[in-house]
Amino acid sequence: MKKYGPVILTVILLVSWGFSRHNAEGGIKRRSVELTFWHSMSIYQGDTLEQLVEEYNNNNEDIQVRLIFQGLYDDMKIKLINAVKTGDLPDVSQVAIEYLDVFIDDNRIEPITDYISEDDKNDILSQFWNGVTRQREIYAFPFNHSVQVLYYNKDAFEKAGLDPDKPPKTWEDVIKYGKKLTKDFDGDGTIDQWGILVSLEGVFGFTPLIRQVGGEFLNDDRTKALFNSEEGVRVMELVQKMAYEYKIMPSNWTLFEGTSAFLQGKIAMGPITCAGIKFAEDNLPWELGIAPLPYIENKSVLLGGAGLVIFSKSSHRRKAAMNFISWLTNKENSIRWHEKTGYLPIRKSAMESFELQSFHRLNPNYKVPVDQLSYSRPPDFTPYLPQIDQIVRYAIEDIMINRKDPQKTLNIAAEKVNNLLKEEE
Repeated sequence: MKKYGPVILTVILLVSWGFSRHNAEGGIKRRSVELTFWHSMSIYQGDTLEQLVEEYNNNNEDIQVRLIFQGLYDDMKIKLINAVKTGDLPDVSQVAIEYLDVFIDDNRIEPITDYISEDDKNDILSQFWNGVTRQREIYAFPFNHSVQVLYYNKDAFEKAGLDPDKPPKTWEDVIKYGKKLTKDFDGDGTIDQWGILVSLEGVFGFTPLIRQVGGEFLNDDRTKALFNSEEGVRVMELVQKMAYEYKIMPSNWTLFEGTSAFLQGKIAMGPITCAGIKFAEDNLPWELGIAPLPYIENKSVLLGGAGLVIFSKSSHRRKAAMNFISWLTNKENSIRWHEKTGYLPIRKSAMESFELQSFHRLNPNYKVPVDQLSYSRPPDFTPYLPQIDQIVRYAIEDIMINRKDPQKTLNIAAEKVNNLLKEEE
């Protein structure tokens, strides 16, 4: 028996090898690739994303995607930085476009330029590619992108004698409307309904208004702050006047507080991301109006949101990830994502489709952000953007809550930002 042992073992190994090879070449059963996908979508967006991933998994035997919620963008950034240190990274992750440089700067992610088809490159609008491209290399695939629009309470407009189908176009109009919409209904000396809340919220709220008066947040090569220029001061003086001179908005409410107040009917107007349109329409007890972001001199909105980053280094897994990403962002799913959330459709084919145009005729609120794409731009990217955002937030709080001088306060903030940018240089 021992005499034939080695022969039998050899035969078993050969058969096993042949069986495995037969499987790999499309025989009896192929082992699927399981991809981990970290995301930051919650409530409506999260539900829709889960449905999409489940649909993909049900229709694909070779690739399966495991979806894991990792908190909002800030939480995701921290978890990814920690995962880089431990080597326990996901295959795919949603990363806010303003945080991409944090990972690009230390070579934590590799470009995916060569993995993207020409059809995808041509079909997705250049504005979205601009948000995920650095030095002509693409580091993320556009996914959920948004711009700010003006939310307004149509019922409050009617009660104030304003035409609900004619929202304000300029910030001067906003002041006029705001005076009529700010109300002390019971006469107790406390405002029950404010006309508007403009919560600049750092870089993302401040930048588009600076651009509306011909200014910029940073210079072209990202080595110097420009937000303390005449244009930046002009913007802050305007917002400060809304609170203290025109008295049409509270001076010390955060964006979260303002959004909650809007839901309760305590704010009649406010700039908010278009990604909340679906939630607002389904939950507000009055008719919601959506208008383009008001402008001062020039129309300008900031393009925000996130792209999909492939962290896996394996060529096989990167190709599998691109297969999933291409499906998730295809024409049909781009339309579906827009209709179910309010996020922008990223493809020309989606925007030109009869289906989406029909949807916009029946749901005009969703068309407003799409119409703003022609004058949308992403923020001024730098690896220090998260720190810069915090510096600017504190400066704006000082100006709005403590009524500090805009020029002096912005100068102090600009000096801190310039010191950061010198470190990068």
